[in-house]
Order: sequence, then structure tokens, then C-alpha cells
Amino acid sequence: MKARLTDTAGLGRLLDAFREEGWEVVAPMEGRGRDTFFERVTEANRGAVRWHLPNPATPAKRYVFPPIESLFRMARADGSWEIRPVTGARRRALFGVRSCDLAGLRHLDRFFLGGAYRDGYYAARREALFLVNVVCTDRERDIGDDCFCVCTDTGPAAREGFDLQLMDLGGDRWMVVAGTPAGEARLEGAGFEACTAEAVARRRDVLEAVRGQFRTTTSWFPATVRYVSRGEVLESTWEEIGRRCVECGGCTYVCPACTCFTMTDRRTGPESWERVRLWDACALGGFTRMAGGHNPRRAVHDRRNRRFFRKLAQYFIERELSMACVGCGRCASVCHGDVGMPSVVEMIRRATARNGGGGKEAETP
Repeated sequence: MKARLTDTAGLGRLLDAFREEGWEVVAPMEGRGRDTFFERVTEANRGAVRWHLPNPATPAKRYVFPPIESLFRMARADGSWEIRPVTGARRRALFGVRSCDLAGLRHLDRFFLGGAYRDGYYAARREALFLVNVVCTDRERDIGDDCFCVCTDTGPAAREGFDLQLMDLGGDRWMVVAGTPAGEARLEGAGFEACTAEAVARRRDVLEAVRGQFRTTTSWFPATVRYVSRGEVLESTWEEIGRRCVECGGCTYVCPACTCFTMTDRRTGPESWERVRLWDACALGGFTRMAGGHNPRRAVHDRRNRRFFRKLAQYFIERELSMACVGCGRCASVCHGDVGMPSVVEMIRRATARNGGGGKEAETP
């Protein structure tokens, strides 16, 4: 991969070059308190773009898999129905994407594009997307209390999935690495310096140091994957997780790798309708409710364990070549009942190991 060096002003010039070429540019900005968010860059907010910030509250997946999107519109005229698909995606450069969110996008790619059915709506947005990854290197500003990408092997530096990767080497020096031919073409512009062996060594030292700066981590994923895959998780553990869940669906909506959706038709006029796709959540009762009202997963804990089985079972990991958890920690941040992924991994591992495995409750002597 080709690499170059620049300073913070050079990153701004890179961002501006996309805007001058007519791309929609999206970058992380700072809100009130520690809230951060992705926003379209305009002349008015150009100065609010930040390269070091806590991970945005909502992941980058909404730019390829929107919370709600129109699939096609239907209108009746002269006694017949006309159906018009909603197509088209504008060129979009997404700056400041963390490595965990990149891993989420790769997981979505395999789900929407890697199987027998290719989702044309997702594909159009994905092909029009230029991804600029930022490596988390700042202990105070980049790494949140709930980040655990070092346990899911998705960070702090992405190894693939980006067009360009930016890494702060300190002293107002940034290494810019190209991951695709489109990214390499961007490095041909003026303002970049040749990379040096000293900068490569500095990059290695920075990464080694930052891996030890995560506040909350758990290294029990392998054991938990084994327990879930073998059906050894105690029923009492699932019930405890279910009791804590308030069924808000927040963990799903902020997850970079969740793919649950539903579809519905809505009336847009006297003789016109629109079919829309919108995010859903497996924790919600309506997700598995069938026609006629029957719900095979009526109990809360039964729906809760579905979410973690989907993310931790070996079957799904082998089928999709990755675990559907990328270690961003957002589920832990939004959960009112403390049943985000790190807590659940710890609960399962502790309870199952203490019981000796096997999936059966130990008998009370």
C-alpha cells in the first residue's frame, strides 16, 4: 500500500478537494457535551470538522443502509398501476470513519452483497462511497470508556476496507495510507510528502502504545463463542439478561453490524403508495410476530438470547466470515439495563464456567 505524510492543514485540503469536485462530504463533528455525530460538510460548518473525537453516537452504516428508505412508488392512472423504483446514489466521501465502523461496513457488505441475493439499493450507495479511516490514537479523545475493538480484532487500526487511512503520528504529522487504487490516485496530488522509515517506525510505536490504553476490555470472547455455539449457556443467565432488557431496541439501532429490517407500504396520496424499508430490532416483539398474531419468541429473554446467538454463534461466524460485533461499545453506552455486549460476554463466561459448562444448572446440594 502507498503511504505519504502530511500535516493537519493537508487533511483539510484533501477534504476540500472532494467538495470542489462535487462530492457530498461527511465528517465527524462535535455536539454538546461529549456527543459527536457525522454531518454533511458545508461552508457554514467546515470549521467544526474534528479529526480526534469520541466515536459518533450513530455508526456510519446509515449512509449505505438508511434507517428508512423508499424502495419504489406506486400510482394508479387510467385504471392501471404504474410502479417506479427509487434509484440513484450520489458520490459521497465519508471522512473520520473509525476502524470498528469499517469492520461493520464489511460485515454489511457480506450480508447484502455476498450471498445468493444482491441488494441493489445497498450496492448503489456502497459503490458511490469513498471511505477515509482515522486510526484511534488519542487516549482522551478517541477511545471511549466502552470501546473494546482490541478484543474483536477490529482496531484500533483497520487493515482493510478503506480507500485512505489517516494516522496521527504526533507533532502535527499524519501518515496517509492508500487502501485502494482510488485512494492511491488521491495521493498523487500536491501537498503530500514521501513516507520515511522513521515515520513507519513511529507508526508501529504509536499503535503498540495505544493498544494498552483501552479502559474497559474483555478477552473472554473465545470462551463465550464456544459456550453459545454448544448451547451451554445456562437458562438462568438468559433469563437474567432478559429481565434487565427494557426492549428499547437501542443496541440494535446503534450497532454498526446489525441488519434487522422490515418493510411496509404507506399511502402518499389518494391513488399513490410508497414501499419503504426501515430498521427493525430482534429484541422487539413485533420482529418475529407472524400473521394471525402467533409469536414463537414471546418471552423477552427468548428474544434477547436471539441477538447474542446471532452475534456469537460459530455457525454465523463461519457463514459470514466475521463475528457480527465490532467492539465499538455503543450497545454498552446506550443500554439502560447494562446488557451491552461486554457485560453479556462477562455474564455468560462467569456463570457457565462456574457451573462447569454443559448447559445444565448445577444441582443445589
